[in-house]
Amino acid sequence: MKFSQSNYLPSILTGTATIAAIVITQPAMARTARDVAQIAVPTTVRIDHPVSNDLGGSGVIIAKNGNIYTVLTANHVVKDPNVEYTIYTSKNKTYQVKSVTSLQKSPSDPDLAIITFESREEQAVAPISNSDDAGIGAGIYIAGYPQSIEADGEREFEFTAGQVSSRPNSRPEGYTMRYDALTRRGMSGGPVFDVNGRLVGIHGQGDRDGVVRNESGGGQTEIKTGFNAAIPINTFVALMPQVGMNATNLAIDNKPADNVAATQPDRSEIRSWYKDFAIGVGIGIIRRVVPFGLPRLPF
Repeated sequence: MKFSQSNYLPSILTGTATIAAIVITQPAMARTARDVAQIAVPTTVRIDHPVSNDLGGSGVIIAKNGNIYTVLTANHVVKDPNVEYTIYTSKNKTYQVKSVTSLQKSPSDPDLAIITFESREEQAVAPISNSDDAGIGAGIYIAGYPQSIEADGEREFEFTAGQVSSRPNSRPEGYTMRYDALTRRGMSGGPVFDVNGRLVGIHGQGDRDGVVRNESGGGQTEIKTGFNAAIPINTFVALMPQVGMNATNLAIDNKPADNVAATQPDRSEIRSWYKDFAIGVGIGIIRRVVPFGLPRLPF
């Protein structure tokens, strides 16, 4: 499988005759960690394995079609075809996963999958941006539901900050965005946001003692103290036709990110923000969510 990491999304954002993108016309206004958390909390989901909390991961809602919501995650989080995974949202609701579609056809292909769930209650959908703009030195935030440090403890929302450290041209499974944010097992598949709260990557790998490991699966809780990695969102956009999606399915904000640093909030702040934003769906920078198959709407 061949894909373009750097050229596909920019061509969509500028508009073509064949693919009509829904672009958010107002610049993104998120600038602080709290602003980004307002987007991250309602769009980040927990993916649960029926056997053990240790085997779960995270994901991010990227599209809706009526009552059906699409979640983007890492393929290794949902790779077992015999498992009935569930989705837990910030509204304290659990939903059965309706479908799992892998985009990873061989071990070297991008470690991505999309899953769907049905909800009559409105869910927030994350906007995306051009991940090529998240270059070395760019601030990023990672959201997810890591494994609890306590035995049999509930997996609670986590929100960490960091900085992009490198953008290699090629790495196994598509992990070409590396950063210094701390993560824990269970955050695989979770979103990587820029400082304006736009989705620019899917987190999935972390260094531990110099060894890169996927962050789902059994074992003890591991705090990743080295560099971690994500698959840039442009990689997913290039693969969308394989799963019947195109740019009209996404909320795209193509404004450049602000030149501000990502700052790490303390745990008490994160818990307070989670409580404040858990039921929110009216995210200011998302002007509309476009159902599958609809023609281009006027700006």
